[in-house]
Amino acid sequence: MVEKIKSIINCDAVGQAFYNLFDRWQDESEYEDINDYGKAIVSTINKNFPDYGATLVKATEEPFGVILQIGAAKFHVYVKLKNLYLHLCAKPALL
Repeated sequence: MVEKIKSIINCDAVGQAFYNLFDRWQDESEYEDINDYGKAIVSTINKNFPDYGATLVKATEEPFGVILQIGAAKFHVYVKLKNLYLHLCAKPALL
């Protein structure tokens, strides 16, 4: 399972989707539903990794990201700002 999560966070297309949506969320958070962003992120993940069968558990605002389920495991994939750089990170989700 760890290899699947690593492949997701290291995928250029997934990273670009996260960064674009994070940037948009900074401007539109007062007007748009965070769950729409979560759906778009998971859709990008499934487009690039169709055999993983990722499903959205919920989208998160702080930190910006998604809790997704692959099989029985749940992971929080999120954006972290560090030294003026955005990093895509993941950790097991505690729900």
